[in-house]
Amino acid sequence: MLSVVPRFSPITPLFSALFSRKSTLTLLACSAAALQAQAGVLSLSNGDRIYGELVLVEKDNVVWNSETFGEITVEKGKILSLETDKDLKIAGRDEPCALAGHRQEQWELYCDEGSGWVMDFPAIDRAEPYVNFVGNPIIFHGNVAASGVFEEGNREREDWDINANFDIRNGDFHHIIGTQYQNQNNPEIDDLEKYRLSYDLRWIFAEKWFAAGNSSLVHEEARNIDLTTTLGLGLGYLFFDTDKSALSIQGGVSSLKDEYIDPSLNTTGDSRYAAGRSAWNYRYKFDVGPEIYYNQELLQSFESSDDYQSTAEIGVRTPLVKGILMEVKYAWQYDNTPSIDSEKQDTKMTVGVGYSW
Repeated sequence: MLSVVPRFSPITPLFSALFSRKSTLTLLACSAAALQAQAGVLSLSNGDRIYGELVLVEKDNVVWNSETFGEITVEKGKILSLETDKDLKIAGRDEPCALAGHRQEQWELYCDEGSGWVMDFPAIDRAEPYVNFVGNPIIFHGNVAASGVFEEGNREREDWDINANFDIRNGDFHHIIGTQYQNQNNPEIDDLEKYRLSYDLRWIFAEKWFAAGNSSLVHEEARNIDLTTTLGLGLGYLFFDTDKSALSIQGGVSSLKDEYIDPSLNTTGDSRYAAGRSAWNYRYKFDVGPEIYYNQELLQSFESSDDYQSTAEIGVRTPLVKGILMEVKYAWQYDNTPSIDSEKQDTKMTVGVGYSW
């Protein structure tokens, strides 16, 4: 009887081993790729799961870089959970933080200190990957606006009002610079000038709290002010701060020094005094159309209850074309102890054009 005996080539075990190793390596590579692809997941309340990477968490939205759709913006109210393996920069924290879990609208975070803490997800004003925070430390915004009145003939008049504001952000430090120049010139009034330069520094040391330093120089001939210098320190609370809207309040103390063009028109002469300071700032940008803003500051002397002053601005900026806007602004200024022959209250309405970036 003939029997068939299988014959094995000595090469067969070698191919089997190679095939087995190759399959294992392929499986491991595919698993690693799958884990990498699923490193970031955004789960929505409607059941959708969007894989990708976190770009930014804002007050009302989450900006997400989807693998399928590219960069998208999702309302916080539509998000069930967010998962990311990237270290995060949370406003008010210097060190990177890891997101351990997102449950019931709360984030469980672990930072370099090692201790965990919990934050309400809807209340987070800003969070971003720490590598983005370190790699792009400077954010620069600003606007310039100018308005003027020019008349010749029966009436002669030349009025200028120019404003430039800059907001420079470097991590948790915000540098806010403001400049203003005004000039009035007509047969009754000869070259009444006003200029103002201000610099405010904010250090966000907690999620919503910031330390504030403020300074300003003011020259205003209509109010007999040759130069007023102000230096102050305080504490502020940031309710929210996004590209769309912002609201903050401040309180603190300031040191002021007034120097007058004609000291005889002021009963106290040149003087330095301490004052309590409070300020609030608000802005809101509509989805389509204008941006409104309101800023006010109040100074109250510690030496005399009658010596106080306040300034306020309320305005609307309406875009005309990209970057170019029309601005309507109402400015109000009140000084309860002005120089002799000066009014306590000044108001001004201006309409001008500007550029914003």
